[in-house]
Amino acid sequence: MGNTQSLAGLRQELWRKQLFADVQDELFMQRFIGSSETSMIQELEDLKKDKGSKINFGLGIKLSGDGITGDSELEGNEEAMTDYEEEVEIDQLRHAVRLKGRMDEKKNAYNLRTSAKNRLKIWWAERLDKEILWKLCGYASKTFANTPTAPAATRKIYANDAGATASLTADEVMDTKCIIAAKQKAKLADPKVPPLRIDGKDTYVLIMHPYQADDLRNDPTWKQEQREAAVRGKKNPIFSGALGVYNGVVLHEHEYIYAWEGGSASAPVARAVLCGQQAAVIAWGKSVKWVEKSFDYGNKWGISVGAIFGCIKPMFNSKDYGTISIDTAATTASTA
Repeated sequence: MGNTQSLAGLRQELWRKQLFADVQDELFMQRFIGSSETSMIQELEDLKKDKGSKINFGLGIKLSGDGITGDSELEGNEEAMTDYEEEVEIDQLRHAVRLKGRMDEKKNAYNLRTSAKNRLKIWWAERLDKEILWKLCGYASKTFANTPTAPAATRKIYANDAGATASLTADEVMDTKCIIAAKQKAKLADPKVPPLRIDGKDTYVLIMHPYQADDLRNDPTWKQEQREAAVRGKKNPIFSGALGVYNGVVLHEHEYIYAWEGGSASAPVARAVLCGQQAAVIAWGKSVKWVEKSFDYGNKWGISVGAIFGCIKPMFNSKDYGTISIDTAATTASTA
């Protein structure tokens, strides 16, 4: 009797698909990603089919003319559409695990592929979250594929109107006034930060560091607001896991938001980011590839995963297109 065995290439493709599906489930930023230019994080897949190392895409600025009244001539008075071109470069990122050998596997009763997939799943989800959030924050030293851009002065605010990050004192922390000021700047900027349209309403998303989130929870105005108008039953994924909603801004916290000791007297500071449409763009050249390889005459096995992608925070005329940054002092927790 002949036994039919599955093809190795098909097995690897199956595990690749399972891994990437699991990564998407684990990815914090997945709730904000979409293919449309109206998404908070726009996903581009052009280079999966075409050759190249960068993708050019457009940033559309809304029409600003007053229009023509009465029987005045419209012909010849049309408004020219203003578009800015931006580009995102892509690069390859890989990681791998290798087992000690067949004897060690014999001692430890676990499945090679399952164990590797679970560990690589967590690594990939965290790495992608870091990549997007670091680019949104302008974390300058995190230069994979694209060098992050610092927030423009016209797209940045400071707690208590400190005026500069280095001037922030320990008590100038995240509060509801920061949220109001950031949304106001987003709406009145020239051009404005385009809001997300959720359930028929203009909405922004603010992602802050856990230090900032804890400071906000201590704000009496925030406490009162949450007692009286906490979010309940929202179905849009953007609300999933949110701290709450304040002044039309959905609030989230994440540990990969940029934080450092840069305030007055080296006070800890953190940079929250208020996001609208196209706050970031992630481009894919090749999705995750799964490779299994033997070493030492088949005694040891390793598994690698890799992808070709890149992420940027779009800019136009040296201004952030879809973000407002909020630098605040950050209070570290204490049991004292």
